[in-house]
Amino acid sequence: MHRGELLPQVGIDATISQALLEVSRKGLGMTAIVDAAGQLAGLFTDGDLRRILDLQVDIHHTPIAKVMTTNCVTVGPEMMAAEAVKLMETRKINGLLVVDEDKRLLGAFNMHDLLKAGVI
Repeated sequence: MHRGELLPQVGIDATISQALLEVSRKGLGMTAIVDAAGQLAGLFTDGDLRRILDLQVDIHHTPIAKVMTTNCVTVGPEMMAAEAVKLMETRKINGLLVVDEDKRLLGAFNMHDLLKAGVI
């Protein structure tokens, strides 16, 4: 699981371009969007980027909050890796954010991480 400096996240006031830079820097294909209290507000993925390309938005000025996915799929820290794989397959997603009971971001992982760990 990616944590600390390796965890992709931007503030809710970030622009799309700032979120894209974070996605690229951290290499998970996604970034979490958190509010001032550190609670998860949304998610922005490579797939979200592809979906907004036709909208012709100004990535340098448009807030990420306008295009992020809200109510994204998350898991708690107690979830077993095999359960996470099943959830990802069922929901057809490539990564998950790990949050605590107050929706504070704890970490993130993707299918590549699970593959490297020998889970799949």
